[in-house]
Amino acid sequence: MVDLTRTVSALSAQSRCAALPSTFITPGLASIETQYVTGGTNVSLPNVGIDCLGTFNMAAGEIYAPQNLCFASLSINTTSTSTNRVAMWLPDNWNGRFLGTGTAGLSGCVDYPGLSYGASLNFAAAGTDAGHTGVTGAAFLNAPEVFTDFASRGVHLEAVVGKQIIETYYGLQPSYSYYSGCSGAAGMGSMRQRCNFPDDFDGILAGAPAVNGVNLFAWFALVSKPFMATEPGVMTSASWGLVRNETMKQCDHLDGAVDGTISYPEDCKFDPATLLCSATQPQPDCLNAAQVDGLKQLYGDMYDPTGQFFFPHYNAGAELSNPTLFIVISGVMVPMSFFTYQAWSNVVYSDPTWPGTNFTWSDIAAGQVKLAEIETWTGDLRAFKGRGGKLITTHGTEDTLIPAGVSTRQHAMTAAATGKHDMDDWYALYLVPGLNHCVNMGSVATGAWKFGQLGTVPEPRAASNDSEHNALLALVDWVEKGKDPKKLVGMTDTGETREVCRYPSQGRWIKGKWKCGPRHQ
Repeated sequence: MVDLTRTVSALSAQSRCAALPSTFITPGLASIETQYVTGGTNVSLPNVGIDCLGTFNMAAGEIYAPQNLCFASLSINTTSTSTNRVAMWLPDNWNGRFLGTGTAGLSGCVDYPGLSYGASLNFAAAGTDAGHTGVTGAAFLNAPEVFTDFASRGVHLEAVVGKQIIETYYGLQPSYSYYSGCSGAAGMGSMRQRCNFPDDFDGILAGAPAVNGVNLFAWFALVSKPFMATEPGVMTSASWGLVRNETMKQCDHLDGAVDGTISYPEDCKFDPATLLCSATQPQPDCLNAAQVDGLKQLYGDMYDPTGQFFFPHYNAGAELSNPTLFIVISGVMVPMSFFTYQAWSNVVYSDPTWPGTNFTWSDIAAGQVKLAEIETWTGDLRAFKGRGGKLITTHGTEDTLIPAGVSTRQHAMTAAATGKHDMDDWYALYLVPGLNHCVNMGSVATGAWKFGQLGTVPEPRAASNDSEHNALLALVDWVEKGKDPKKLVGMTDTGETREVCRYPSQGRWIKGKWKCGPRHQ
């Protein structure tokens, strides 16, 4: 990575941080507060709800400041009925670059761990609450402008204002601008930036992007329905344990190593019928017909009533990898998936008392109209490509929440829309064996899943901070030096490393080593 670090004296930084509220001007600015923070200390985060603290694993209500920095908090009115909160960390040792971050799920939570991580690498980093607070969709009720902030405008505002603050504070514009985020709002935000605001960022690192929010939320409801407590297919944790064991039995060996990880779920043709009870195999060591039918729907691609492709299949091998997230599709939640209920009750029907007990394709049709702003499944990224943008997408093969097929389908759609012949010049996809949703907090970590991504990742985040082991730094070198990220090396919880293959290549265990090569059908 090119060293662009600019060191600001502590005295002048303190003075300019204190003066920022009187020197910074931008349209819609409602308030700005600043504090100068000493490096190596924990920063208290006032006015952050308990649910947001949990979202980013900040239970203590504070976050670590890796170096001396100016912490700015701004409230900006986007319309007469909507306001965004933007947080900015401006480090003394600044590398000349801007880093934007996103939120997660439906949440309006600033990614403070992302700001801390960015500052540790000398980025001036920004975060947004995407126009609301908390982790539910309650703020969207009868508030279309708030929903627009969440779907797209919040991250765009973060990019515009972040660059303005940098110029005011440092007296210089950033040399390059980057975005890094993972999951729902962060993934949808990264797609919106590529499509609607291609000039916001020079490079984007998108983890497990929810690039088709409407279909994803609808899929949650449809695949979980057979397993609800009121249905004959209701599953217990022991039942899911049987499924997990059987997926491993059928597919763990496909990459050449029996190690508890299905490296490429696309290649696993899991057949749940092998678990069907019979006269010689009674429950609880088998499943009934309703359970097997529900599993066939879950592990098979979904099509709508007209026969059109609707959503990719669940990742075989992700069962129970993260129980906290798995409840979204396991049938435990009532009346349906959390995300589905929040979106349809608050936005589609504007009725928080909507029962949600009989979710049908008619409801989905209504959602595709009212939730169109998060319907971002498109391969047309020509504007982002044309201005020289670079995109790295990562997706865990054990993602409990968003199937890895979402990213492989996005890859194929992009190739079709922008041209396959030169796609490797600007778009890189990595499927990460053993990685759960974004990170592996609270799950069984079986793969080399640490590669410098944002999120609540325990330190160290990568084997080393260089472009081979850190995806964010690989993106920087690709944008600024033209260094193609042909190789990305992840690290396991025990410190072992493994090359993460660039799609469509796959890793196979050959003669005691992992090697990347052509996909094995």
